[in-house]
Amino acid sequence: MYQDMKKLYWRPNMKADITTYVSKYLTCAKVKAEHQKPSGLLVQPKISEWKWDNITMDFVTKLPKSSQ
Repeated sequence: MYQDMKKLYWRPNMKADITTYVSKYLTCAKVKAEHQKPSGLLVQPKISEWKWDNITMDFVTKLPKSSQ
């Protein structure tokens, strides 16, 4: 968070203030790396032998109608 903030702002003790804020912020505490279960190893997906062997589609629904 500090790296993002220092691009836009500066003030004395800013890094310490951000560290204190983040340590007390519940959402930051919940998603902290040490509270997460370890992720597994990356798995290489199967590469198809023939083109069009696997096809995937996403259906996007319930979008608002445009004026055009």
